[in-house]
Amino acid sequence: MRAPLVSRRLFLEAAGLLLTTAFQGRAQKRGVIRIGALLPAPTGQNPLVDRVLEAAQMGLTMARDEYSLNAEVVGQHLEVQLLPAPDAQAAIRAAERLLDQGAYALIGGLGENQAEAISQLAEKRRVPFFNVGSSRDSLRNEACGRYTFHVEASAAMYLDALADWFVRSGFRRWFFVYPDSPDGKALHRRAQKALSQRHFGAREVGQAVVAQVRPEFGGALEAIRRARPDVVLLLLDASTQLDFLEAYEAVKLSPAVTGFPYPEAQTRAFFSAARNRAPRAGAGYRAVLWEARLDRYGARELNARFLQRFRRPMEPPAWATYQSVKMLFQAASFGGSPEGPGLMAYLEDPQTVFDVYKGIGVSFRPWDHQLRQSLYLVQVSSDAKDEWNLASLVGELPAIYYPGTDPVERLDQLGDLRRDSHCSLGGGS
Repeated sequence: MRAPLVSRRLFLEAAGLLLTTAFQGRAQKRGVIRIGALLPAPTGQNPLVDRVLEAAQMGLTMARDEYSLNAEVVGQHLEVQLLPAPDAQAAIRAAERLLDQGAYALIGGLGENQAEAISQLAEKRRVPFFNVGSSRDSLRNEACGRYTFHVEASAAMYLDALADWFVRSGFRRWFFVYPDSPDGKALHRRAQKALSQRHFGAREVGQAVVAQVRPEFGGALEAIRRARPDVVLLLLDASTQLDFLEAYEAVKLSPAVTGFPYPEAQTRAFFSAARNRAPRAGAGYRAVLWEARLDRYGARELNARFLQRFRRPMEPPAWATYQSVKMLFQAASFGGSPEGPGLMAYLEDPQTVFDVYKGIGVSFRPWDHQLRQSLYLVQVSSDAKDEWNLASLVGELPAIYYPGTDPVERLDQLGDLRRDSHCSLGGGS
């Protein structure tokens, strides 16, 4: 199926988007409740980035379509205003404007260093910020903030999930390819930890560092040939992953290859590009935050409504922004006034449960405000003729219904536990 593109003009028109919804039951009438959303606008320069931004905007639009009728019925309104933020400094300016106009919470984090910048502002202004774009572990550790909550999974969660999936399938010899950058080195260290501390018998058999600018892959490919790993993990950005896959395919190396799931590497646009540039190596297994073909837990209905509305499968960024609006509104409804201390208390309460259609109620971890949640493994199709069939759901981690175990303990198998955390959230409201 061919989905309509979201142009830059339409995105900028949507900068004044107001998402109106309502909550019935225990919530009391409170007038207008405002949330601010910050996203870069699609530019047409990078199709992978544009696909992420379009999906995120669609997730916000879906909230409007889902709840505007209920708002009219009961006289309550939740307004979510979306402003474009091309870079971190612009995100700060836009966020300040939204907060000055009465927004009680912020959603954002897509775009280079935007999550860090908005997080610092959220601490200064003491408003909740829902990070939907950055998986950096530093945001959950030394750079964490009490007012920042992470809907995007952490790098540690993704790496633990990949290690579990592949090692359990017999892939014990690992080769890592990572960029010569602080982020690349941090991912490599955490990937090593995922193997050494969680999986007996699994080990790193080689590594290769590539330049961030004009990377050359010849040395890495030769090192892989010599090391003979079971699986190659690319800790590279999405575009460089595609370049590497093409080079990998050309030299006919046989080990399985997968990549770190940056938001741009979780979309069907990426899956299509990977398959086209590397028909064999690109049609492998990938980790994702959400899958449009998830057919359980209420996800079936959500995915079907999204597909009907946009004629496009629900990508992970769309799920993240949709659920952020939903969770923030739930918190405002049950936590008392959005301006009062009850909102943060509700978000931080370990007994607070959110239904994000992943099969079990989820909560934010007390020590780093990371959302506990399942992740998924998909396989890229080598012969799909449309977007819907480009990926097939093949796995979920952790197994949340494993008999005799606590679901929270199961979810906490992914990512850094309290004993490993360097986050100090502090107290006060």
